[in-house]
Amino acid sequence: MKKKTRKIRWTDLALLPFAICVLFLIALGKLCGLTYKQISVVFNLWIQGAVLVLSALAPSAAAVWQIAHGGSLLWVAALIPLLAYAALAVYGFVKMLKHYHLPFDHAFDLCVMDLQVLAHRWHSTYQMVNIIIFVVFYLLLIGLNLALANYIFHF
Repeated sequence: MKKKTRKIRWTDLALLPFAICVLFLIALGKLCGLTYKQISVVFNLWIQGAVLVLSALAPSAAAVWQIAHGGSLLWVAALIPLLAYAALAVYGFVKMLKHYHLPFDHAFDLCVMDLQVLAHRWHSTYQMVNIIIFVVFYLLLIGLNLALANYIFHF
């Protein structure tokens, strides 16, 4: 009898990181007295979103610091697109909060549904899309925001 072997797909790479994230959220939820759905909304949407917005404000703050400390007038011109970027981040955060409004069950279920739709469109899995958005994309954006702020601050 021939043994069936399962091919590993690229989307399977997200299963372990996704499981680790779920365990992290469950533990954090237990510490805070929140259910998995509640901590998922609080951490993934509210906290991560707020941190992302703060990191988007960092380049503008660095440019203001340059201006305040005798930097050239070019920093005033650079501040305009940086403030527009920061405003876009705040706008996106507010839109996200309105879209995933309370109660917690509604926000969680809607987020899961949206991630499943994206997974279908991207020919991927819910877990992979979740990792791409809430880990990879999130860390990449924060890293780029902070690197830009650091560059401006030390220019």
